[in-house]
Amino acid sequence: MGRANEQEGLMNVFMIYPSQGNMVNFNYGLASVAAVLKEAGHNIKLLIVDDYVKTRQIINDILEFKADAIGFSCMSNFWQYVKDLSGKIKSTAGLKNIPIFVGGPHAIVCPSSIEETRDIDGLCIGEGEYAFLEVINKIAQDADFRDTSNFYFKGKNGAIKNELNMLISDLDALPFPDRDMFPWKVFVSYANFTFSRGCPYSCSYCCNSAFQKIFKDKGNKIRHRSVSKALEEIELFAEKYNSDILSFDDDCFNKNPGWFKSFCSEYKERIGIPYTCNTRPELLSSENARMFKESGCKKINIGVESGDERLRRSVLNRNIKDEQIIRAFDYARENELETMSFNMVGFPGETRESIRKTVELNRKIKPTSVQVSVFYPYAGTPLGELCKEKAYIENEKSLFTYFGEGLSVLKLPGLSKKEIKDSFFRFDLEVYDNDSTMSYAAKRLRYIYLSVYKHLACFIKSILLTKRRIS
Repeated sequence: MGRANEQEGLMNVFMIYPSQGNMVNFNYGLASVAAVLKEAGHNIKLLIVDDYVKTRQIINDILEFKADAIGFSCMSNFWQYVKDLSGKIKSTAGLKNIPIFVGGPHAIVCPSSIEETRDIDGLCIGEGEYAFLEVINKIAQDADFRDTSNFYFKGKNGAIKNELNMLISDLDALPFPDRDMFPWKVFVSYANFTFSRGCPYSCSYCCNSAFQKIFKDKGNKIRHRSVSKALEEIELFAEKYNSDILSFDDDCFNKNPGWFKSFCSEYKERIGIPYTCNTRPELLSSENARMFKESGCKKINIGVESGDERLRRSVLNRNIKDEQIIRAFDYARENELETMSFNMVGFPGETRESIRKTVELNRKIKPTSVQVSVFYPYAGTPLGELCKEKAYIENEKSLFTYFGEGLSVLKLPGLSKKEIKDSFFRFDLEVYDNDSTMSYAAKRLRYIYLSVYKHLACFIKSILLTKRRIS
């Protein structure tokens, strides 16, 4: 295959980030892969596919860039879209022989998906930075890339299944993720960072539970950039972008006590920009809350997920008592930290009563704000596989988002789709309807505002998506 790039050995790699139905934000994994490719001299172009990007625009951009290879980042709810788009790309004159590769959570937890399509040439089944670079370098040398580890490839007689690499142990050895290929407005609205990889917990609905099994013998699951490198990345960011608040997206920001203590101490001196982060109830002690506050933390996001302690333990595999959750929010409030509670509705085993308990628990903990999502059965996760076994998945239609629409792909015994949707739309209204600090008039205004806002947003979105499909 001839190369489009005039410079010997360099490749034009076109990256596609499906983000329909969601706020467009920075994809840390994709940016890290791009940074490694750029460091090796390859040219990268990113296209973020939101609700307004049409297929013909994607294909025209690929042709104009003269791509030598195409890479997708994909979660399971975008897999069908990625397969369909890959087919349209491969059916376009001039693009039939351009190899297409897919990475991200879906490729890792469902590597056998390579057998579902003839249009995708390879799935990255592990961390992608060095493995994808090896693939691209081999293509540049007109060499066979199908023996590259960390990948499953399409073969003439079935899938070519290569071995899984060890996890990258030294995150400091990686270049900082490439933010330049993202539009600047992404960082104005949401300036996010991730300084670690891996999570010590095994929530049944999360891909981390699958990752722990997949990478069982492949090195340390929990890895951090050094505090010095983390702060250097923030400083370089601050030189380019003006952001009033930063967001640290690590699953549990203070999961490593030593790293967390050093970070808090140095961050205050070197950076000082207010930030938000995530933690778990059992990790937020009074001392940790104080350290968060003194270092410049403005808000902590804490996973509640369900107010039914039995379901939280037996279904979600979150062994956390109500008392721990209540105490964590108390510690945050005592240290004048804003809080957001993460909540989920519509998972297997849930009932109207368990949703009521979630609302009641949120009323007790009094978060500054709440976030509620509709459960999605991600492939490869314990709860996702349970939904398949129980035939709860009513159809194979993928939802691009589990925020904002209240839709569920499940048909659950004891809880209808309408009840799930209603509980989603009413959740924050019911939580704050019990707020004694708000007047009756304020409560009604809040109710009307949130109700109209949510329904109007869904209505407008449905119109835009219908126009997109017609065009």
